[in-house]
Amino acid sequence: MALSLRTRLTIWYSALLLLALGLFTATVLWLHWRLLVRQADETLEALSMAAVNVVSDELAEHATLEQAAREMASVVRHEDVVVGVLDGDGVPLRSLPVALPIVSDGDANGGRPRRRTISDAAGHDWRLTLRAGPAEGQRFTVAIAAPLSEIERRWRALLDACAIGVPFAMALAAAGGWWLGRRGLRPLETMAEQARGITARTPDSRLALPNTGPELDDVATAFNHVLDRLGSALVTQRRFMADASHELRTPVSIMRTAADVTLSQSVRDPAEYRDALQVVSQQSSRLARLVDDMLVLARADAGGYPVNRAEVDLDAVVDGCVRDVAPRAAARDIRVTTELQPVSVTADEALLRRLVGNLLNNAIAYTQPGGAVAVSMVSGPGAVSVRVADTGPGIPAEDRERVFERFVRLDPARGEGGAGLGLSIARWAAEVHGGRVELLESGPGGSVFAATLPA
Repeated sequence: MALSLRTRLTIWYSALLLLALGLFTATVLWLHWRLLVRQADETLEALSMAAVNVVSDELAEHATLEQAAREMASVVRHEDVVVGVLDGDGVPLRSLPVALPIVSDGDANGGRPRRRTISDAAGHDWRLTLRAGPAEGQRFTVAIAAPLSEIERRWRALLDACAIGVPFAMALAAAGGWWLGRRGLRPLETMAEQARGITARTPDSRLALPNTGPELDDVATAFNHVLDRLGSALVTQRRFMADASHELRTPVSIMRTAADVTLSQSVRDPAEYRDALQVVSQQSSRLARLVDDMLVLARADAGGYPVNRAEVDLDAVVDGCVRDVAPRAAARDIRVTTELQPVSVTADEALLRRLVGNLLNNAIAYTQPGGAVAVSMVSGPGAVSVRVADTGPGIPAEDRERVFERFVRLDPARGEGGAGLGLSIARWAAEVHGGRVELLESGPGGSVFAATLPA
C-alpha cells in the first residue's frame, strides 16, 4: 500500500531530524569529554610543575633523589591523585599506592609534559602526566595520575540526559511535522475535493485559489488553465456535433423527400424518375464530401492521420487542382488564371491537393458569376507561397479569422452547398507540413488567401 504524501514527508523529516540530532549529540558528547579531559590535564599539569620545582629545589640543596621525592610527596598533595618520581632510567623510586603501568618515555625536550590514558590492574582508566626534570644535573621524571571515574560519571550523566531528551525531542518533532504536513496539505485536499466536484455538467466550475503561497496558487492556476482548455474543447466538440448533425441531416432530408415524392404515385414518367435520381445523386455526393471532410478533421484531432512525405512538384499539383475546378468555374462563367513556377517541396501530395483544392473551391464559391480567380506562386527564402485571389465581395474584419473555424460559412458560400470545413482543413494541412494558411487581404474588390510551405 502506497504511503500518503503527508506520511512520507513526516518520515523524511523525522529521518533527517534524527540524523541531525544524532550528529549534534555525538559532537556535544565528544566535545564534553574533551573538555573534561582537558580540565583534568590542566590540574595534573599544574601539580606536575609544582612537583618538579620541589624536587629541583631539594636537589639544589644537595639532597638525594630519594629524599627529594619524599619531600615532594609531603608537599604536593591532591585528592585522588597519585604522585611518583622516576629516576633517569625510568624506574619508580618507591611503590605507588595504586599499581599503574607507568613507564617514562624519555622526554628529550625537558619540561614539556607527556599525557596519556592508562588502565590499572582492575581495568579502571587513569589520566597520566609525565614531566621530566631539568636537563642539567640529575635526571628525573615526575609522574602524576588521576582516575577518570569522576570524568566518566559526569560524561555518562550527559549521555543519559541525551538518551532521554533526544527521543522526547524526536517525538515532539515528528508530531509537529505531522501537524504541519496536515496543515500545509489541507489546501491541496480542498482543491482535490473541488476538482472531484467538476463534471461534464459543470464545465464552468473552477478551483478557488487557496491564497496560501505562490506554489499552491500556481498549481491552482495551472489546473484552472487546463480546465479552461478542456472547457473550450468541450464547447468546440458540442458545437461540432451540433453542426455536423445539422449538415448531415440536410442532404439526408432532401434525398428522403425526393424519394417519398417520387414513390407517392404508382406510375411516373421516366423524366420524373431521372430528376429524382439526379437529386439523390447530388445530395449523396454532397453527403460523401461532408463525411470525408469530417473524417479527415476527426483523424487530425486524434493525431492519427497518416502523412506520407515525398518530393512533390508543387506547380504540377496546383495546375492539376486548377484543371479539376475548371468545369465548376466555367459553369459560373468565372475565369481562372495561373502564374506558376517550378518548385519542389517535401510533402504529402494528397494533402497538398486537398489544401489547394479547398482554397480554389472557396474562391469560386465567393466569386460572383463573371468574376475571376487568380492563382500565383511566390518564392521566398526557404519557403514558397501559393496565393489564391478572388473578386468576391470580401470578408468583414470581424470574420477574417472566424472563417477558418469549422462549419463557419459566410454568404454567398452558404448557397453553394459547402459545409464550412474547407478552410479549416486547408489550415490544418498547411500546419502539418510546417506552414500556414492566412488571409492576406480582403475588401470590396475581393480576397487573397495564401498557403505558405517550406520549400
